[in-house]
Amino acid sequence: MDNKLKILIPLMIAGAMTTVDTSVMNVAMPTFAESFNAPLQTVSWISSAYLLVLASLLLTSGRIGDIFGYGRPFMAGLFIFTIGTALCGFAPNLTLLIICRVFQAIGTSLIMAAIPALITTSFPPQERGRAMGFYVISVSLGLITGPSLGGLILSKFTWRYIFFINVPLGIIALTASTFIIPKHTEKKVKSFDYLGTVLALIFLISLLFYINQGSSIGWLSNKGLALISTTIVALVAFIFIEKKISEPMLDLKLFANKVFVGGLASNFLYFVAQMIMVFLAPVLLTAATYPPEVIGFTVIAFPAAMMLFAPVGGHLSDRVNPNLVSALGGTFAALAVLLISTLSPTSFSYKDLLWRMLIFGVGGGFFETSNSVVILSNAPEHRRGIASGILAMVRYTGMVFGVAISSTLSGLRSEYYRQAVISTSNGFRDIDTIKGIKDVHMLALVFVTSSVLIALIGALYANRKNRQLKKTA
Repeated sequence: MDNKLKILIPLMIAGAMTTVDTSVMNVAMPTFAESFNAPLQTVSWISSAYLLVLASLLLTSGRIGDIFGYGRPFMAGLFIFTIGTALCGFAPNLTLLIICRVFQAIGTSLIMAAIPALITTSFPPQERGRAMGFYVISVSLGLITGPSLGGLILSKFTWRYIFFINVPLGIIALTASTFIIPKHTEKKVKSFDYLGTVLALIFLISLLFYINQGSSIGWLSNKGLALISTTIVALVAFIFIEKKISEPMLDLKLFANKVFVGGLASNFLYFVAQMIMVFLAPVLLTAATYPPEVIGFTVIAFPAAMMLFAPVGGHLSDRVNPNLVSALGGTFAALAVLLISTLSPTSFSYKDLLWRMLIFGVGGGFFETSNSVVILSNAPEHRRGIASGILAMVRYTGMVFGVAISSTLSGLRSEYYRQAVISTSNGFRDIDTIKGIKDVHMLALVFVTSSVLIALIGALYANRKNRQLKKTA
């Protein structure tokens, strides 16, 4: 096997492993609430703490890769994640389980920041799309197997085994990495930007906590306003410091590249729309009185289609402008969201939602591979670690925004229909909830359409820049 392709083995195992870990949590929340005799809002911190810490550390993890190379941080992340996963399985109470999840998140941040950089540095430009496509397959596989595997384990065994199943995978990935991934990379800079790192953490934690918990604490309450103020002050101080020092944690010159910035903007908007669709699909089917097994079968249509079409998207990205492939993927996603918003509240079946989610999955396969290629190919080689961290951070931030918008706006719109005279009922379905969800999908359509437009502008800009370079050559 080609040495470049061998590198994908531990990367794909890690991608599947971390995705299974995240997706299985949603299935396990009711079991956690019962086991620890705690309300669902409290046990939700098992996931919330993990995601907040993960998203907040991605920039720092990316910078560590730029300093020490990407192999060692990746393997360190695998080690931390595997140990943390085992500790989660043995946690005697809820508090320690949340602490172990935070420890897990540290490892995941190192893994997530290193993988795109390892792919980009290991494969030449004409092969990066295909390699990224293989990686997206592993992520999609994790999304498919996580909920069903979690449900099976919880029905037969204790919740602890949803953590233990990942321990052997972590050991296999770590062992494979030891033999396959180059480790000996010289330190590239002498100093680490500790102040910038602290300010970045304060900014990201306060921002993401506000987005995640704003509806609970009050968007404009004293706590909410304090979080907004902290976010703004930390961001301003961070930018000031990064401009002044010679080796900043985040090189702001990266954002002078318009294609790089456009790719990030397109990524954020797409993932907001994707999370709205993913988050609300089970709620939509529940309101239509479908049983859990039908809901599970329908929801996996999206990652299944994405798994099949990710290699196609990667293949196309190696041959044409990847921004065009991103725009094509976004167009499929926009079509799916539009079609979901046209469902009849009183008469749609799970099959009507299933084939729409398949279309979104096709779009996701095209978009996620090509967009990663756009962003990382437009970052300097010595900054690909931080670029990978930025990419992952933007993706997770978009997902957090998507969940916040979904939960808040769908509730508000559903309540509006309950209070309005126009509310109707067929005696079985929760028509008001379905109407509220359909309204939120119209907003998702705005997000994903904007993502398509930005990708098209990026393609036009890149083509014009290439023509200018040819003229001056």
